[in-house]
Amino acid sequence: MAPDAPEIPLKITRGKTAEFAFLYADEEQVFLPIEAMPVKAPARLTITGHQIPDGWPVQVQCVKAPAELNNDPNGDEPYYKTKVVDANTIEFNRVNAHCWKDYAGGGLVVFNRPVNLTGWRCRAQVRTKAGATGTPLFSWDSDPSQNPDGVAVVDVARACFVLRVDAAAAAALTWSSAVYDLEAIAPDGSVYAVTAISPITVEGEVTV
Repeated sequence: MAPDAPEIPLKITRGKTAEFAFLYADEEQVFLPIEAMPVKAPARLTITGHQIPDGWPVQVQCVKAPAELNNDPNGDEPYYKTKVVDANTIEFNRVNAHCWKDYAGGGLVVFNRPVNLTGWRCRAQVRTKAGATGTPLFSWDSDPSQNPDGVAVVDVARACFVLRVDAAAAAALTWSSAVYDLEAIAPDGSVYAVTAISPITVEGEVTV
């Protein structure tokens, strides 16, 4: 888990379903050797036993050919979004390598290690400002016994926390600007910040 949680602004549209996913990873990086590129369009890589979650951001580094496959950390696409094909194959659905040179060996797929979220809980609250007390403007909790306003899910397979607001709940929101933060609770009771205190806004809908 990173020591400094990022600020992540959220926006909800009244009357529309909203869903927000927050990936949760260690600072430790994983380096997996690429074995082959069996398909070029979209690009697929063979990495035996990769254990990368579906949708996880990864970088490709040190591939000599095709060099275009490597991510530029300062470019328009510093990461690829992984689509898991099977236990030994991943796909970059937006990458068309058809016109590139054939894969010539070498290279790594690099990513932050996903946290095993088995037994974890998550919760979030919306308030007018940091430090405000009383009933929150809105709440999420993966423990239904807490009677939250919205649904929170701990997605172990994807190593992420998901916050959902259904269309009816979004239509009933009367506030327009506030702050929230998301917390993760480990099986041992330790509480970690997934986000910093961040802005959350509600906008009106056009189609009603």
